[in-house]
Amino acid sequence: MPKPELNLVKADKEQRAAFNGDGQRVIQHDPGKLPDILDECEQALVETDCNLFVQSGRLVRIYPAKEGLSFGVNRPRGAITLHPVDGSHLVELLTKAAIHERFDARADKYKPCDCPRRVADAFLARGNWPHLNLLAGFIEAPTITPDGRVIEQPGHDEDTDLFAAFEQNVRSTSPKPRPSRADAEKAKLVLMELVDNFPVVGNEDTSAMLAGIITSLVRRMLPAAPMMAITAPTPGTGKTLVAETFAIIATGRRASVLSLGHDEAEAEKRLGGVLMAGDACILLDNIERPLKGDLLCQVTTQQFVRLRPLGASGMVSIPTHALMVATGNNLSIVGDLKRRVVLIRMDAKQERPEQRTFTRDHLEYVFERRGELIRAALEIPLAYIAAGSPAIAGLHPLGGFELWDKMVRRPLVWLGMADPLKAAEALRQQDPDLETMRMLFESWRAVFPNGQATAAEIVAASLDGMMNGTVKTNPDLYDAMQMVCAEKINSRRLAGWLRTHRDRIIDGMKLEQCGTDGHAKIARWKIVKCG
Repeated sequence: MPKPELNLVKADKEQRAAFNGDGQRVIQHDPGKLPDILDECEQALVETDCNLFVQSGRLVRIYPAKEGLSFGVNRPRGAITLHPVDGSHLVELLTKAAIHERFDARADKYKPCDCPRRVADAFLARGNWPHLNLLAGFIEAPTITPDGRVIEQPGHDEDTDLFAAFEQNVRSTSPKPRPSRADAEKAKLVLMELVDNFPVVGNEDTSAMLAGIITSLVRRMLPAAPMMAITAPTPGTGKTLVAETFAIIATGRRASVLSLGHDEAEAEKRLGGVLMAGDACILLDNIERPLKGDLLCQVTTQQFVRLRPLGASGMVSIPTHALMVATGNNLSIVGDLKRRVVLIRMDAKQERPEQRTFTRDHLEYVFERRGELIRAALEIPLAYIAAGSPAIAGLHPLGGFELWDKMVRRPLVWLGMADPLKAAEALRQQDPDLETMRMLFESWRAVFPNGQATAAEIVAASLDGMMNGTVKTNPDLYDAMQMVCAEKINSRRLAGWLRTHRDRIIDGMKLEQCGTDGHAKIARWKIVKCG
């Protein structure tokens, strides 16, 4: 039973709430009533369609961006982004949402005024606005939930906190709620016809393209999803066209292109900026250096990342549910990122692939048939879910991407397509770090048959014969050490590398620390065979 004093407080607030003849809320700024005034401000914002949401403890609005380059990001005209609301802007919104009044002692009556800035600042400082809509993100095409519900109604979806920012004509392309396997087979053919002009290397690359299309539509629902990486040996093969296809289907416009800058720190700042802006599809185009980075790894595997907004002192948790696409000629992906990608390989087998002729303009074709493509892409996972999400023999889930595995990868394999992750297995063999490990471990065991040595002993063996100007005694070990130490071979660099790679296994060989050497207590290392 409610406490009497709580009822009195509620009644007092209801008595304070006033409205004019047009039904607009009137807020009177009396001294000593700030908490009540702030509550009334929140109610006024709820009652007014002011495009205001709460995301990650901050107030944001959804705006179409201007076309052009800004902070390393090139967005197409009309691209939707999130804009944080500061005190000055909140003054405008609150002034529009209600009639604000102050008591004028000389006139002995209340007179209209703008919402005071101190009220707006106090409202922002609350950090909690329980009556405003939460915003997980926005979508520009119908999507589906993991249980198979189709989100097709424009506006805010209360169950997912997604804002559907699309018109009725896009909504009319919604898929069947429970399509059959036969429907999914027809949908697969629609998507395969879309990509049949691209010179893929194998069937797994076609499957990976379809995985990219489906991922672009369901990405907002996934806590994690791998990056789409598109590679070819020659410029002009069509890598960017594939990436633009994903973006157009998901948003109705081309992708926002992110320039990574000259170093990893600059790249992470720019990537953090587009994540806070909420871009749905982020294209890292024409990458010329090895692709890696802690933030990229976090974006693909974690649901949120902690970032510091520009000009702010605190950190905020930002959703990572943007489709990440990278393109490059002979794209190199190294480190932990290589297990977080879906690789699409293309090869036109021509010196000038850009001079090829086609029967249609691909991007114009995607724009014209966008509705049909959305329906086809969603009916594939919907049919799989309707069938009970059956297990697929021999297909092991990808750790960290379980929901993506269920909604994207398994439905395609269920329809008889190749595993879209198969092509990415080659990245492990192409990883320079793994190649270095392989070279060092093999040459190490050739020089030290028992597998044991200190860093200083390995360095000495690799340089043996060079001091007298003779031929190197152990040339393979020397070459491996050049790769490990990069600039200059020395025991300090090698010791750091060994600590980093301790207990790593490759080709059945494992690096272990096996005690210390003598009074100097220098670490001894050993290469052992596993299994």
